[in-house]
Parts: sequence; C-alpha cells; structure tokens
Amino acid sequence: MTAAASRTCLSDSWARCSTSYNLDPSERWETHVLSQPELRFVSGRTQRLIQSAVPEMQRLHTLVDPLDFTVLLADPTGIVLSRHTQRSKLSGCRRWRFQAGAVWNEQNAGTNAIGTCLREERPVMVVHDQHWRLCFRKLTGMAVPVYNSIGELAGAIDISSFTAETVLPVAPLLMDALLTTARRVEEKLFHDRFRQDMIVTLGPSASSSAMLVALDRDGHIRGATHASRQHMNWPDGELSNLPALLPLLDTQEEPSFRKAEAQVIRSALVTVHGNVSAAARLLGVSRSTLHRKIRMLGLDH
Repeated sequence: MTAAASRTCLSDSWARCSTSYNLDPSERWETHVLSQPELRFVSGRTQRLIQSAVPEMQRLHTLVDPLDFTVLLADPTGIVLSRHTQRSKLSGCRRWRFQAGAVWNEQNAGTNAIGTCLREERPVMVVHDQHWRLCFRKLTGMAVPVYNSIGELAGAIDISSFTAETVLPVAPLLMDALLTTARRVEEKLFHDRFRQDMIVTLGPSASSSAMLVALDRDGHIRGATHASRQHMNWPDGELSNLPALLPLLDTQEEPSFRKAEAQVIRSALVTVHGNVSAAARLLGVSRSTLHRKIRMLGLDH
C-alpha cells in the first residue's frame, strides 16, 4: 500500500467518523466485549477460519513479538476471534481490549486497523494520532483482509501494540509478513474446500489474496479466490455459469500442471481476443515470458 493510498484511506475513514457515524473523538469510550455465550456462537460460525488461521498466527507472533505486537484475528464485523500474545502482556491486552470477543468495527471504535481494514477491504496501518478516538492514540495497529474459499471477506488479521513507539522503519516488513500470513490462511481454506480438484495458480499476488483457481477433470471452473476473481473479472458467488473451459485431461491421465497451465493461457488469450500483451497483463507476467510459454507449450501453432 503506497503512502498516498494510506493517507486517502485514513482521511476517508475520518470523514466517515465525522459525518456518517457522528463519533465524538474526545468521548470516553471502551470497546464492547461479547459475553462468553455470544462469543461461542460467533466462534462456532467461524470455526473453519479459526482452525486455519491459528497456526499461521502463531508463526506470525514469533516474528512480531520482539516489537511488542499482539496478533489478532477478527471476523467481518470486527469481532476478535483469537489472540496470540506474551503472558507478560495479558494485563495490557485486557486494558486495551486486545482480546477475543472485543468489537473493533469502525462504526463504533472509529478509525482503527481492524475496523478500517474491514471497511476498506485493503491493508491498513493506523499509528497513534491517526486513530479517530483520542483514547486510542497510544495504539499502533496494522491489519490485512482475509478471504474465504469462495472469495468472500472472512475477516482480518491484525497486529497491534500499546507500547510500540515507532514502527515506520520496519513497517514494510511487518506488512509483508501480514500479507503472507493472510495468503497462507486463504490457501489452506481453498485447498481444504477443493481438495478433490486441480488447483492452479494464475500468477503472483501482492495482495492478501492468492490467485488460485480450482478446476475439475473436464476443465470446468469449480472455484476461485478473491484475487483470481478480480484478476479475471469473474463475478462473486458460484462460477458454474461461466463458459466451460476446454478439457484439460484425458480420462486415463493424472492431473497435469503443464496442461493446466496451457489451458489457463488459452483462456486468457480467448478473453482478450488473442492480444498477447493484454493476456500477459491479465496473467501478471511479462510479454516476453508469455511468448516463451506459448512457444514452450506449443500454443503458437
């Protein structure tokens, strides 16, 4: 996320706090925390996400703990589902409501990493006085969106600190770690759902969503991640009404990545009416790389 995009994101959030939510920045306020029965109900609905995210959150925590960050997972409404922190930080986490069941949506908490990330559906960093509410101006937070196996917003992964002084020198590294964590969670959700299908990658992704597509043995699209849908301009929801792709596999063959890759390139070329430059942009590769793949796969005949 560029500095200009970050400033626009935060200024848009402040505008919403002022005009849409009518929040008083000086108002004394504490984050609402769900009761245990309420939290169990919410966690039950998001169990698959939590199970996929927890190992990745633990891995992320080992990286960010030396900088005094706590790792949080929230659902699409801003409710914290899981937390990873050091025992020595538990008291501070309770004070600042870095805990499961706490509600960090933008409408009530104002500009904050989790709530603004979910509202904007893009990576967000909110440092100290960039928070709308004065009572949160000792906090530092960074969050990225997480998408489920059918491309819908599933929540956000966040790192937050109530003691960090400045993170700007290492902010790009922290954001990269967050994006990688979110992609790994999404990939696990996607592979679990489409374990019987062939899964191909359309290209590298710089966002929190991986560019994955699930294909059946006949080459029909069974599923696609959020990044793939955006990249290919595919609609949300089920993809069964898309034109069927050409068969990828003979009935006696095992799945072949070479054939899958060839079909993805054919599909891209058909989409842009044979324009190689446009197909390269669609697939996220250089024109020379696509030309080389076309020759290697025998698609230029």
